[in-house]
Amino acid sequence: MATRKLQSTPRTSGFDGYRLLLFGAILLYTGLFTRLAFDQHLGMRTHKADLGQIDQAVWNSSRGRFVEMTDNGFIATRLTDHVEPILALVSPILWLWNDVRALLLLQVFVIALGAWPLYELALLRLDQLLSSTERAQIWHIEPLRQMTRPLALALALAYLLTPHLQSAVLTEFHAAPLVVPLVLWSFWAIETRRLVQFIIATLLVALVKEETALLAAGLGVWALWKFTQYAIRNEPAQRAFISRRHLVILSSCLLVFLLSLAWFYIATFVIVPAHAQIVYQGADSIYFERYGALGDSPVDIFKSFFTQPGLVWQIATEPARVDYLWGLLAPFGFLTLLAPEIILLALPVLLANLLSAYPAQYYGEFHYSAPLVPYFAVGAAYGLGRLWRWIGRRAAGSSPSFQHMPAAGAGTMALMALLRNSRTTLRPMLAALLGIWIVAWAMGRYLDAGRGPLAARYDPTPITAHHRLLNRFIVQLPADAAVTATAAVHPHVSHRRYVYQFPIGLAEPGQADWALLDVTTNTDMAPGDLKARVEEMLAGGWGVVDAADGFLLLKKGASATQIPDAFYDFARNRELSRTLQTELPLQLVDVQVEDWLRWRQTKVVTQWLVGPSFDPALGAPRLEIVTPDGRLLDSYSQTTPPALVWYPPAHWQVGEVVRITTAPLALPATWGVIIDSSNADAIEKTAIVSDDGRDWLAAAYQRDHQGQLQSLLTDDPVALQVANLSASTVGRLRVAGQDNSTTLRLRAWLSPATAWPGGWVQVWLQWSEASAWPEGYRVFVHARQQDKNLVQSDGPPRFFIPYRATVALAGRGLIHDLRPLQLPLDLEPGQTMTIVIGLYDPVTGQRADVIDASGNVIGNELVVGQVQIGPPPAPDQTCALIAETCAAQ
Repeated sequence: MATRKLQSTPRTSGFDGYRLLLFGAILLYTGLFTRLAFDQHLGMRTHKADLGQIDQAVWNSSRGRFVEMTDNGFIATRLTDHVEPILALVSPILWLWNDVRALLLLQVFVIALGAWPLYELALLRLDQLLSSTERAQIWHIEPLRQMTRPLALALALAYLLTPHLQSAVLTEFHAAPLVVPLVLWSFWAIETRRLVQFIIATLLVALVKEETALLAAGLGVWALWKFTQYAIRNEPAQRAFISRRHLVILSSCLLVFLLSLAWFYIATFVIVPAHAQIVYQGADSIYFERYGALGDSPVDIFKSFFTQPGLVWQIATEPARVDYLWGLLAPFGFLTLLAPEIILLALPVLLANLLSAYPAQYYGEFHYSAPLVPYFAVGAAYGLGRLWRWIGRRAAGSSPSFQHMPAAGAGTMALMALLRNSRTTLRPMLAALLGIWIVAWAMGRYLDAGRGPLAARYDPTPITAHHRLLNRFIVQLPADAAVTATAAVHPHVSHRRYVYQFPIGLAEPGQADWALLDVTTNTDMAPGDLKARVEEMLAGGWGVVDAADGFLLLKKGASATQIPDAFYDFARNRELSRTLQTELPLQLVDVQVEDWLRWRQTKVVTQWLVGPSFDPALGAPRLEIVTPDGRLLDSYSQTTPPALVWYPPAHWQVGEVVRITTAPLALPATWGVIIDSSNADAIEKTAIVSDDGRDWLAAAYQRDHQGQLQSLLTDDPVALQVANLSASTVGRLRVAGQDNSTTLRLRAWLSPATAWPGGWVQVWLQWSEASAWPEGYRVFVHARQQDKNLVQSDGPPRFFIPYRATVALAGRGLIHDLRPLQLPLDLEPGQTMTIVIGLYDPVTGQRADVIDASGNVIGNELVVGQVQIGPPPAPDQTCALIAETCAAQ
């Protein structure tokens, strides 16, 4: 069998600065996204599923135990879910750096490295504008490459800017992204007719994961086709059959195809079922259950293409799935559409993602899409090559002579000069335009959905002193200890044979003798349940080895059974405690939010100064999180924060600042924090006097169009920051009284100006220019269609809580009034609703007059504006996976 390169690639002389630029881009990508991945891990936003369990399987493989891991309390194997021999092949990296971050670095680096074979492949395809003889001559190839190198670089940069790959490397660690450079290597080896490299790369593709064996089979088909073409072109015409050498080559390609299919069958239908039985009590892979109405077995799913084609088409054309295809095509300027045969090679995996009922597979923000990106990139390289050849052959003029032309104007002469010299003028211009096209689409897609700086999905992880403290506890764990750890701690201690997610491992069949817990991060347990389990352990033979700031290190048989005071520091702010004083029983010091943009998970952090007259018997402070219309979303009594579970008011000391952080909450687009007025002195500048004299607004937030939380309140008590408001409407309303009349100035906005059936419209009102609210009068806000009120919001002014309007208006001169309206579900897209507002007396029904600048009455209601009814937006991935977050999309 031939092992040498089948045809040499023409070499060019001189320095290729574009390769140097590409090398720099690869290093920049690796540095940037490695930092983001490391910070995500150090900031404890990685978990047992999936980083912890995969890392343990890789670490065990590096110690001779093939993809072994502990799951559900007993020794298991990664083969219960997937067949990923590549994990064992990459495991020696842990011999060099025995840290889970080595895998995160590897994942980013191999993705970045894929840009290199893509650049070389694109260059080869673009060079085919010349004949094989011309490509071997430097005086032909070098002038051409002055144009094709920038195009190839543009394509490689588009690959690096692809959001799907960036999301993959920031979704912990998985085997699937490792296939990306291997696929690109295989395509390049086929194009350059390097048989041995093709075989190695393609077999490695098959070993990444069971479904990537189908990708390897497709590469085998592609190689068979390309090598057959080459054999036919290069065999002498008089031969009836191809040579033995080419027959061996084609047989090798066919063998790769057959071996890949056989491996797919064995991995999917033999290995996984045999091991899954222990964990899932079923013989079939659980991943076939992700296809809903199409069936829950490979046979049923395949049959649906013929028995239910309408259903398959309906699923495939859902807006989110169309957006998924758009997201794969757009980074490469849709050039992939010029080489559809490349996408056919990846069709099984593409359909598996596109038709899945599991949103993570078809939204592109997990790792599932990574194996598809190289096919769309290669398709773009082939499509760009075809377009370049089509353009180049139509811009082949090279003669500088046009003196034989009759005299003409300067414009005509310039145009003819361009056309007759198109090889040296028109081609470079077209090459520049193509490069701009590719980079523009790639940058646009990156800014819209990328995960790096300046992109809409950029969400760096903050690293706090608490996170840095974790290593103090890890170093105390013996290397051979069996450990049970909370979910966010697990991947930090997974380099050991026995590691469990707490509380697994405490009872048979588990065998943990150490426990490392962090009560402040993801535990997958309610705080009260976690505390109760710890108390059981301390009463049942476990003891405390170390504790600080919410971390707790326990060991079976340790003597200390009391939790040290330093453990409770996560619920205290010692620095503020030394600088603040109060005479109140309990005073609110600060309100902040911790927001994880990717999942719209928000924690509300409040800090409370304990005064000398604080009575622990009265319990914890009262805090509620509410919608603008006062609907309760969460409260300390509804979901008890970890600080109040572990450090209740009975333990609070006079003069200390207690920090209370809620559990992660899925909150709507606009929400506020209200507290008991007796604790509100420190935030008087933003306080609102309520009608019951108890509740005060401490903070209010709204998500902007990029999902970022924006505070609605400023240091100015009458200022208001609101995102996405339409143009304002200003009017005056006059209420006639027995002695005199009251005139109010009203300014109103709509947010948004376009809504959908079942969606929300917020009407923002500001009342001013009166010393007192007209007694007895209430606000009405109506959403009207053809003189029929479809939805309304009536009542006194309110901004998360009702005002004592007269007191508030007299004291501040201006009050805000926020009215959310939920539109009816039976509206049709294309319809319009009119929003009108006014004042009325609920006893008499009398309405206030709307007056103009001269004081003339012009009606009894003010039109704020119109709301266009459009189709509901397609849910984003966070909404599709976590229904509670949809209101904030």
